[in-house]
Amino acid sequence: MAEKERKEKSMTQPEKFGLLEEMFEADAGSLKPETALDTLQWDSMAMLSLIALVNERFGKRLSGSQLKAFKTIQDLLAVME
Repeated sequence: MAEKERKEKSMTQPEKFGLLEEMFEADAGSLKPETALDTLQWDSMAMLSLIALVNERFGKRLSGSQLKAFKTIQDLLAVME
């Protein structure tokens, strides 16, 4: 499992965008770092999906206050580091 975590943590930026595009059901290449989450379906289901994604792929736990603070795709990318 540790090997998988290391691999996932070294994901490229395009791979991370791909995960987010899949999560938001957005067209490939449609998300930009400055894309505001309130222009997407940033609802409780999206938040649950992000919690699961970040926990599974990056071994991190997100708090409610972190979720409320996210405003852009860049904020999501930062937590995927």
